[in-house]
Amino acid sequence: MTQTSYKHKEFSELSGLDRKKVKNLLDGNQRFNEEHIHLITTAFPQYKMWFVFGQTQPETEQTSPELEEGADSTGETGTNTR
Repeated sequence: MTQTSYKHKEFSELSGLDRKKVKNLLDGNQRFNEEHIHLITTAFPQYKMWFVFGQTQPETEQTSPELEEGADSTGETGTNTR
């Protein structure tokens, strides 16, 4: 199983979306609909603002995978302005 295939499977299991739908959505072969958005944002509530609006609000714990990845490697979110 390829790394991408594994990620599709894992995302499918976490979100409740069919694995083929996940692949089609990520490949741009299918548009996201209300059901997809609901399942994804229910499974990953911390990413809701980022997923729907492309914004983050760390003060309300609305983050993105990139911010969390950066926090994992540095221990900080990278959003501090001080």
